[in-house]
Amino acid sequence: MLKLIPGSTLLTLSLLSPLGHAADAPAATGHYLTLYAVPGVPQDDDPYTWSTVGGKQLTKGVTKADGRAYVKGEEGEENYILKTVSMRWQLKVPAECWQGAPDAFQQCMQLAKTTSRHDEEQDARKLAEQQKDVKMQAKIAAYAVAARANDDALAWLGRLPSSWTLESYGTRLLRIGDKIAAQMRNARKDGGPDARQFVCRAPDYYGAVPNQAFVDAWIGAPRAVRKVRSGPAWDALVAAGAKGNWMARLELYYTLSSVNVHELSLLEQYRIVQLMEWLHKKQVGGLYSYFSAGMPAAPGNSRSVQDQASLYAAMLGSYDDQNSRGRVLQADPDPALAEAGNSMLACAKAALPQRH
Repeated sequence: MLKLIPGSTLLTLSLLSPLGHAADAPAATGHYLTLYAVPGVPQDDDPYTWSTVGGKQLTKGVTKADGRAYVKGEEGEENYILKTVSMRWQLKVPAECWQGAPDAFQQCMQLAKTTSRHDEEQDARKLAEQQKDVKMQAKIAAYAVAARANDDALAWLGRLPSSWTLESYGTRLLRIGDKIAAQMRNARKDGGPDARQFVCRAPDYYGAVPNQAFVDAWIGAPRAVRKVRSGPAWDALVAAGAKGNWMARLELYYTLSSVNVHELSLLEQYRIVQLMEWLHKKQVGGLYSYFSAGMPAAPGNSRSVQDQASLYAAMLGSYDDQNSRGRVLQADPDPALAEAGNSMLACAKAALPQRH
């Protein structure tokens, strides 16, 4: 009997002659192997696969009541893998082994390697972590080169620090996010912002908007276009941002922030922080709109925290929020609130193309 006992795992693999089970033995040349949970106790109802080491599956099934699993050879192949739910065996079976008697086969096949599936999963996790670390080191190296050059498309935002990490990114974002959250909490006191006090802010309220036609074209473009950070439309938006157009800078922030952080370079992560800090300093309402979207409902309140935050952003000049809150307010039975809603919609329509 060939014993396969990896460490403390008690599992024995033995050979049974197919002649002993002639009634249900397949016609193809092969053998039955019996798996044991512990010595003398067959492992029944255990799903298994028998494959070449290259991954070609030859047989599969569930072990029978006496632990039998059927295996067969592949022409020109000597290395095989037997897998169960918990274990994996690599076996070397030369071609002549399949032609001999069962006893000879038993002596002919050789165990090359035994691992538990748990060990395999652990190894896979370790490999993934190692690959993740290698990718991060590559990002750090690429950032160091970019920081020295400081000639990327958003270099007009300012110099890059000599070193930058994902942890630094998270810290700076939280710092600004905490300030924005505090402002929103203060705005919600005493019932939240009063829409009756709404005053329309034209785009030039925050400063000049050079190359605005490019920004309008970007905002009105299909969503698929606005996801791509390259091409003429993106280049035109970047150019408008370079000239100080706050709406362009807000759109640049929206686009970069919508990307999974792990898909961004460290340089792009730092540019997001710079854009966010610039927009916060200007108190641009669209920045607050971005944060209001993830706020939860307020239990027991007639309006959700998100609604109040969205109204706050609208009052600060977020045209997207003026559109959403305006549609709600224009149907309010209070004439003053309905009028405020109409004013918001008119303000947004005059300043912002329709988004797709």
